[in-house]
Amino acid sequence: MARLRRSRTPSAPPQPFPPAPSAPPPVPRTALRALPALLTVAVSCAALLAACSPPLADDRTTATRLLHDVRVVRERVTVTGYDRSRFGGWSSVGPRTTREVVLDEWAGADPYTGEALVPDGVDIDHVYPLAAAWDFGAHAWTPSQRRGFANDVARNLVPTASAVNRAKSDATPAEWLPAPRDLRCPYAVRYLEAAVAWELPVSVADWEAMADACGLG
Repeated sequence: MARLRRSRTPSAPPQPFPPAPSAPPPVPRTALRALPALLTVAVSCAALLAACSPPLADDRTTATRLLHDVRVVRERVTVTGYDRSRFGGWSSVGPRTTREVVLDEWAGADPYTGEALVPDGVDIDHVYPLAAAWDFGAHAWTPSQRRGFANDVARNLVPTASAVNRAKSDATPAEWLPAPRDLRCPYAVRYLEAAVAWELPVSVADWEAMADACGLG
């Protein structure tokens, strides 16, 4: 992995600004007419830069460690008998359920789209899907273990738009990643954190997809 180089201190101080004129020149009408279009372009460019920005160094560092620690298997093999009820319902945390805890305490945008969350259209997603967990080993867990995994607020539960949750379904990283590129590595890190904590493996294809998402492929 290439090492980041520190930016060098400029060898000369910046040149002073010229004195401001006593009165600013009038803005041409053609420039005023073009202003809305320029603002639109600026917003579009900002969105494009965000979508194409590289993963943050902290995410890359964490992903490197987790990709080393996670167990890798050749592929996902479907295990019969899965049903959502096998993982129990929402657990109680004081007067609230784990679902309510996630909704109440999540501070930020949708982790899969980067857009503001709309309360009426939010689902709680299991980052490492329950059906995938069943196939990768949770079918052999006790009911208590499965319920704990399904209610792991710290690692495996995030709020997202209902439509996005439906699109993701029980897909793993080789099959689904957030559309914005800058959100893919954080998603991979969450997925890996859940996998390592619960000793669940990932497939070769999933491992490669997450490494690529963090610029480590």
